[in-house]
Amino acid sequence: MRRLKNRRGATMILVGVSLLALVGFMTLALEMGRMYLFRAQVHVSSDAAALAGAERLLREQYVGAADTAVAYGRLNLVERVVPSITTADIEPGVWNFTTNTFTPAAGGWAASTNNAVRATSRYTATYRFGRLFGLTTRLRTATSVAAVGSVSGTSCVRPIAVPYQRLLDARYGDGVKNAVTYSLTADDVQWFGDNHPLILLKSGDATSNVISGNFYGIRMPPILYADGTSGNPWQGGNDFYEALGATCDALAAKVASAGGRFTIGVGDWMLAENGNMVIKAGDGVAALCQSNGGINPPNGGGNKSFTCNVPTRMVISMWAEHGNAPGTSGCGGKCFKVKYVGVFYLTEYIKGEGVRGYFSDLASQGKFSSIPSLIKKIALVQ
Repeated sequence: MRRLKNRRGATMILVGVSLLALVGFMTLALEMGRMYLFRAQVHVSSDAAALAGAERLLREQYVGAADTAVAYGRLNLVERVVPSITTADIEPGVWNFTTNTFTPAAGGWAASTNNAVRATSRYTATYRFGRLFGLTTRLRTATSVAAVGSVSGTSCVRPIAVPYQRLLDARYGDGVKNAVTYSLTADDVQWFGDNHPLILLKSGDATSNVISGNFYGIRMPPILYADGTSGNPWQGGNDFYEALGATCDALAAKVASAGGRFTIGVGDWMLAENGNMVIKAGDGVAALCQSNGGINPPNGGGNKSFTCNVPTRMVISMWAEHGNAPGTSGCGGKCFKVKYVGVFYLTEYIKGEGVRGYFSDLASQGKFSSIPSLIKKIALVQ
């Protein structure tokens, strides 16, 4: 009996030691959780600072740029305390989109090669229960990089390529501006957004074509992407019609089935869709307008004229140059080089003439890239 009592005492001691160890592990887990939380909060601070600095870089407002970045970084508290971040922690420089690396600028904020800002934020966290195990403080540090890039590829682009020259003619008069050499300005975009001049988005009249035999319909994906990658455009009017009136998801699936990327951007070469395509364009626009709640299309679709009572948004490419895409065959002189990707609103379809609508803005959503385009934005890259 005495030996049994001894065993019971040993078990109680073992349970007590185990509970003490369990409480210790739980305490350490809580402390580690606090430290991870502080690390995340410090990262929010460095993210804010890097984005603020990149915004100043984008606007070419270099004076006081580091101070602005610091101010935004300090707005994000860690454990209700302002983190440690100074102007010395804000570095302008170059972000390499290929290698995903940052190089500090040698010439300061105004260096012409600058396209990114790196920011570092710090906070010294204090342990609570960890002191029982000899832990006192731990430095929490985070570094972020925000880069200035371009929207080089936009998704859900419809299979129409509008002559950029038509926009310029609507604003400045026929032939006053050259589409190849003239670049849209912020004032131009604002003017189009305010005035909404109607232009022909798809011609149905062979006598008014810029390229004989082509009516601004295109095959997708691009025959040649700006980065030199070859595409594999589909064939046939049915694909054109279906893509024109499809949902974005259905359009993405159709492009993927042809073996191409879903995005279209500046510098891509688009292969023309041969033929008149008047009826097909009308059918596709009718489907698009109907899905937007704009019309009840007439029987016969593209065989009759109709109006989109609710202007229907459509993203399409705009071109200034045409010919044969470099290093490819099959264009027959009828490929379009994308200069911009724009947001248009469909308003009507006129049988025998084509689709009309107005330019609203440049597409601002798409692939973030170093390939230059008029639309620029900032983004966290690290």
